[in-house]
Amino acid sequence: MKAFKIMVVIVFVGAVGFVTWNLVRDSGKKYYSTTKAKVAMIEEKLYLSGLVYPEREIDIKSQISGVVDAVFVGVGDEVKEGTPIASVSLVPNSSEVEQLKSNVNIMRINLSAATVGYERQKMLYEKKAISRIDFEAAEKGYFTAKENYASAVRQLNLRLKKGGTADNIVRSTTTGVVIDIPVKMGASVVERSNFNAGSTVATIASADHYIFKADVPEKSIGRLSVGMPVKISLLAYDDIAMNAVIENISAKGEMRGGAVKFPVEAVFVLEDHAVGIRSGYSATAEIILCSVEDALTLPEKCINFKGDTTFVYVTDSLEHIVVEKKVSLGLSDGDKVQITEGIGLDDIIVTNYHD
Repeated sequence: MKAFKIMVVIVFVGAVGFVTWNLVRDSGKKYYSTTKAKVAMIEEKLYLSGLVYPEREIDIKSQISGVVDAVFVGVGDEVKEGTPIASVSLVPNSSEVEQLKSNVNIMRINLSAATVGYERQKMLYEKKAISRIDFEAAEKGYFTAKENYASAVRQLNLRLKKGGTADNIVRSTTTGVVIDIPVKMGASVVERSNFNAGSTVATIASADHYIFKADVPEKSIGRLSVGMPVKISLLAYDDIAMNAVIENISAKGEMRGGAVKFPVEAVFVLEDHAVGIRSGYSATAEIILCSVEDALTLPEKCINFKGDTTFVYVTDSLEHIVVEKKVSLGLSDGDKVQITEGIGLDDIIVTNYHD
C-alpha cells in the first residue's frame, strides 16, 4: 500500500512537471503583427524654417530740413503714390532769421520817425506854415516807411511760416503698406541731397509681393534649383498656405550654428489682401525634392538594418516561420519608404519582430 502511494506521488509530480514545461515552452512563442506592401504615391520633401519679408521696402525721405509737425498715417495703413505721410515745418538759417529781424527793427524805427515827421508836417501844412510840396514830401516819406516796415514783417513771417504748403508735405512715392514710422511729432529731419541720405519719415513695403528667406543645410542644397515650387505656411495663420517659387540660391555658404548653410529665397504673391503679413513673420517651407507615382511602399517601422544590409522580416500564413529578406530602398517621406527590390505585394511582412 505504501509503495502504491509513492508511485502515485511520482506520477503526480511528473504530470505537474510536464505541464509546467509545456507552459514555459509556450511562453517562449513570439507574437507579432504583419502587413503587406502597398502601391502608393511617395514624395520626398524638404522642410525649412525661415522668415517672411516684403519683397520691396522703400524709405520715404523728407525733401526739406525742418521739424515734423504732423503725421498722417500709421503702421499698417495702406497708401498709394502721392498719399500724404507727414508735414514738415521749415527751419530757416538762424543767421538769415536774425538779419530779417534786424531789418524789421530798423524799418520800425524808420516808420516811427517818419510818422512823427508826417504828423508835424501835416499840422504845419494845415496852419499854412509850410508849402504843399514840403507836406507831400513828408507824406510820401511816411507811406514809404510804412510799406518798408510791412514788407520786412512779411519777409520774416514768410521765412518762419510753418506747414500748409505743398513743399512742406512728405508724400509716398509708391503703393504699399506702412511698416515703420521712425519719426514723431517734433522730431528734426534733414532733407535728402547729393551729400546727405536725408531723414526717413516712413518705410513703405509692397502690399502683395513677399519673399521667404531660409538657410539650407549643405547636404540638401544640391537638390534645389531656381524655379522649384515651394509651399509657404505662416506660423500666424494655421489655415493659409501660399505657393512660392525659389528665386535665388546663394553660391556662398555661411557658418550658422556650427554647420555650413546656404541662404535661399523664394518669392510669392499674396492674393488674399485680407491677410495682413508683417515683416519678419515666422514661416515654414515645404519643398518636394522628388516623387514616384506608383511606388511599392512599406511603413518605415518595417525596415531593419544590419551593418550595410537593409532587410525586412517575412513570414508565411501557415508555418509562421519568420525569415530575413534583403530589400533595396528608394524614396522616404518619413512615414513610409519605397521598396525598389526584394519583396512583392503578396509577401507578408512582420512589423514588430524581435529575435
